[in-house]
Amino acid sequence: MTSLLFVNGQVRALEHKLLDVNRLDRMIGASSPEDAFRVLVELQYAEYFDDSVQAQDFAKIITQGLEETKKLLIEGTGNHPGLGMLWYEFDLNNIKRALKLKHLEAAESLGKFSEKEGFSSLGNITAEDLDSAVFHQRFADDFPEEFIEIIKNTESLLATKKHFRFVEFACDQAYFDLLSRIFSGIKDPFLDDLLALKADMTNLRMMARSLLVIEEPLEEAAFLSYGRLDWSEVHQIETFADFVGLVKRTSFWALSGQIEADKSPEENIHALEKALDHQYHQFIRQAQEGETDSLAVAIHYIERRLQNARLLKFVMFAKFHGLDPKVIYKTLEQF
Repeated sequence: MTSLLFVNGQVRALEHKLLDVNRLDRMIGASSPEDAFRVLVELQYAEYFDDSVQAQDFAKIITQGLEETKKLLIEGTGNHPGLGMLWYEFDLNNIKRALKLKHLEAAESLGKFSEKEGFSSLGNITAEDLDSAVFHQRFADDFPEEFIEIIKNTESLLATKKHFRFVEFACDQAYFDLLSRIFSGIKDPFLDDLLALKADMTNLRMMARSLLVIEEPLEEAAFLSYGRLDWSEVHQIETFADFVGLVKRTSFWALSGQIEADKSPEENIHALEKALDHQYHQFIRQAQEGETDSLAVAIHYIERRLQNARLLKFVMFAKFHGLDPKVIYKTLEQF
């Protein structure tokens, strides 16, 4: 396996090309989409520019940059299994989308595998293998067994539970089962802590949505046991006030200041999502500080690239639609 020291050194050297406030300001204040697009040359996208590239190609260029970053990390780490936390999460969402197409929209194939259609190219499972698995029950040799199980059982689960959210619960469980199996062979405290954090974050999101949208307590089928939260306490949460009280008793106590009874369900869910994302990125940032041979450095870098990509795509879309800079800045507060 290629040393993490080397790839982490490469990552550190590339950090100065990440999006910063100055470059973001210049994009937002640019007089045209074309002028905003030129800022990308200063980031990690210069190698994709030639005479044929136009500002309208921004989404393709940004996605290409992410795919190249994935390739760098895979090759540089010898395809470290811990990176599966990132790539399999994209597969998880692709599988959910494909299952919806088949079971809710009566599609007979995957169709166009694109971001516009709700798919990501950053997963480990190819479009061909995904289509073969979901629509034909044929699985590639390296298709994760946890995902195979849920794909095979989707019809019976829908027949029993009558609602697609139970399929999504099962997909989430399969993802964490897969990560737990992978991480058990690595013995990395950082990855163990990160897995627990992500499980707790998912549980809190699901609890908030259940209480505020469905107006029911969280169902046991949705609960993930890989975090620090315990079902014996979670199953007693029946109201929004109970939920806030639970949050205050956990390591997520700071989130309680972001959710308020007089806000709408949508506002509270958005505030919670934003606060959880902040805590997640703060954890990774602190984990990689001063490290030279930790996978945290690589994961921190790709997560920042993903954040940059979301910002860049939004700003470019906004410029093409003629949004006023003040409106863009106001919207960015929600990121």
